[in-house]
Order: sequence, then C-alpha cells, then structure tokens
Amino acid sequence: MKNTIVKDAAILFVITLIAGLALGAVHAITLEPINQATIAATNKTYSEVYPEASEFENTDELTAAVEQANTEIDTWGIGNKAGKLSINDAMVAKDASGNAVGYMIIATSGEGYGGDIKMTVGISNDGKVTGIGFLTINETVGLGLKAKNPEFKDQFVGKDASGSIEGVKTGNANDQQFNAISGATFTSTAVSYALNAALHFVNNCIQ
Repeated sequence: MKNTIVKDAAILFVITLIAGLALGAVHAITLEPINQATIAATNKTYSEVYPEASEFENTDELTAAVEQANTEIDTWGIGNKAGKLSINDAMVAKDASGNAVGYMIIATSGEGYGGDIKMTVGISNDGKVTGIGFLTINETVGLGLKAKNPEFKDQFVGKDASGSIEGVKTGNANDQQFNAISGATFTSTAVSYALNAALHFVNNCIQ
C-alpha cells in the first residue's frame, strides 16, 4: 500500500513537472509575438491619432514633466477620485522632416464602467486636438464601447485644445464640448477626465 502511494505520488509529480515545462515553453514561444502585436496596435493608434506625425520621441524633459504632473494632478480639479487619474507618457510628435509638430499624450482614468480607460491624445503646436485613441478600454458592448467608433472619436479632431473640453448630452457640441455617449455616463466621464488631463498637461506642465 505504501509503495503504491509513493509510486502514484511520483507519477503525479512527473506529470505536473512535464505540464509545467510545457506551459513555460508555450509562454516563452508566444510572449514575443504578443509583444510585437501590442507594439503594432499601439503604433497604429498613434498614427490614427496624429496622422501628420511620422515619429514620436520621448525626451528627458517630458519624462520629468510627467513625473511632476502626477504629484500635482489631485490639484487640477479635473476629476481625480481616489487617485484614478494619471498621465502615463508624453512624446514629441515629429513630421517626416523631423520637425516637432505637437505632442502625443497618454492619460488614464479609472472612472470607466469597466475599469481603466487609457487614452492617447494628439495635440498640435497650433493648439488643436488632432485626435484621440484608446489603448485600454473594457466598456459594455453597445454602450460605452461605442467610444471606439469613428462617430465618437472623430468629433474631437480640430477641437480647441487651449482649455477644457466637456461632454454634453444635447448632440450640439461646440468647439469646447463633445457629444457624450447616450446611456454611457461612466464612459463619457472617464473620457472627459483623461482628455482634460492631457490638455492640462500640455498647456501647463511643459516648459
């Protein structure tokens, strides 16, 4: 009886070991393709948000500005409940000739119905929004996920980036407003917070 138990335990150990090694091997094999797919999706979003830019460059000055901004973001009055708003990254947008034409800002609001909404916001040197995109969004299909539709995203192109841009439910947004998603208050609010954090950062935190 004792020998049988030891034998069964040994067999179970070997099976578990083999399964673990197999899973590890699969993870190692798929990790790089997943990383590459993520990079490709991110770059595609950048291009859609800032079509005139050919490259996006991090600088020490912008990195320092992001770090400083996140220590002050509670004071901005934008809607940072329980530390759920942050600036993730900031890059200089450059055209094909290497000229700086604006900024690409990544901001996250945790106020979405499905959790964090991580947005990209393009802002040109002449003070216009070039577009918005989503790197992370887990909202409800048919409601909050409509934020990914061109009908919603495209309305931000050309908006005045010199101040805040607020959501309205009238369907008649002006240059400092956007048309909120009907039935998706949480999503619209999260988009507003992340967007305005990006605008505030460019207008007040970059030297």
